[in-house]
Amino acid sequence: MVVPSISFPVAELAKIVGVQRYEERLLCATLLLRDPGVRVVYVTSSPIDPDVVDYYLRFLTDPEGARRRLVRVDVGDPAVGSLSEKLLARPAALDRLRGAVGSDGGMMLAFNVTPAEEAVAAALGVTLFGAPARLARLGSKSGARKVAVKAGAGRIDGAENLFSVTEVAAAIAGLRARRPSAEAVVVKLNNGFSGQGNAILELDNVADPLPTSKTTFIASEESWPTFAAKIEDEGAIVEELLRGDGAQSPSVQLRIGTDGTVEILSTHDQILGGPEGQVYLGCRFPAAEAYRSAIVADARRVGAVLAGEGVIGSFGIDFVVVPGDGAYLSEINLRLGGTTHPYWMARWVTGATYDQHRGELVGPDGAPVRYVATDNIKSPQLAVCTPAEVIAAVDDAGLAFDPSTRTGVTLHLLGAVPGYGKLGATCMAATAEAADDLYVALVDLLTNR
Repeated sequence: MVVPSISFPVAELAKIVGVQRYEERLLCATLLLRDPGVRVVYVTSSPIDPDVVDYYLRFLTDPEGARRRLVRVDVGDPAVGSLSEKLLARPAALDRLRGAVGSDGGMMLAFNVTPAEEAVAAALGVTLFGAPARLARLGSKSGARKVAVKAGAGRIDGAENLFSVTEVAAAIAGLRARRPSAEAVVVKLNNGFSGQGNAILELDNVADPLPTSKTTFIASEESWPTFAAKIEDEGAIVEELLRGDGAQSPSVQLRIGTDGTVEILSTHDQILGGPEGQVYLGCRFPAAEAYRSAIVADARRVGAVLAGEGVIGSFGIDFVVVPGDGAYLSEINLRLGGTTHPYWMARWVTGATYDQHRGELVGPDGAPVRYVATDNIKSPQLAVCTPAEVIAAVDDAGLAFDPSTRTGVTLHLLGAVPGYGKLGATCMAATAEAADDLYVALVDLLTNR
């Protein structure tokens, strides 16, 4: 059962265009129906366009058989907010899910785990595969810094567990004293995601009191009054903003089994945008070979620490790599993320397996699979289109994924096309250059309609 609830504060979710349709990013899980012994129950806040469902099922050899084993349930509530909390407020919806799940139980997959997801799983008698909600602190910005120390991984100079503007100001002053060459700092809310909870201050412009300083809030709707209240509510960290030439932000995806086994799933180079590259836009697989083994080694040590704390499930670790200076752990995201659905899609449609030694996806013929993926193809012209029209345009342009060559484009977030003019894509090829070419051609096609 897939309950892709993004259970974060509504004020943070509302910063993301089309976030109501982000529940559809995990529709790649319907490809598990390639196994005739699998049933999938997929839950959303709003109905999914039937053309979108048809699109995913076309990647299976028996789409009609898969359709009979796919159950879709929606709660009829498009408001921004936690899908799990919507379910808990609707006993009738939970009853429908009990009927769909049956008496044999099953496994529940969620985007992130809070008490709401745990309550849904308990009510339905299914096993929730994800980090227990009581361990969410380990995935906060402050928690990640502490785990890094315990694991022996590098971390950026800064301070954690700050719960007031006064404490933030003191941490900035301390960093300036330790690092006189530092140019800027980034203040991160403990539970922010996709860079939307960050603020940047140039150290030569820091004023007293701190809120009078010139500040770049990554979320345009943020201000010191709102930001200060969130610092007091959830806490924050301060870190030096690393600006070295060639700095990169790769990530490692891991899975911890119920027996505590730590498995490396993938590495990516993140594609970042916004002020100072603080906003996640997409990714390239795999991370660059120059530092791939180093971040994997750090990730294994971090995974071992988290496994010892009782963490299970899939999650990601973000790093900052500065040439000549090494790798620093930046964040631990104890949840699924923006790299999850592209990786699953690429694996399942190509039939590739992950080679732990090479750190690459390898097709049945031994050829590598590379891809570039994004959730952020946007255009006002797309807002008046339907998902079916976008799918047809990609097909007609010859860009659609071809299983015989394991090359081409798959689409996701199609439900955000009408009204929001937004969608995502994974562009796959045997080389990074060819994958980039596909991406450029796709963006040109969709944004110049």
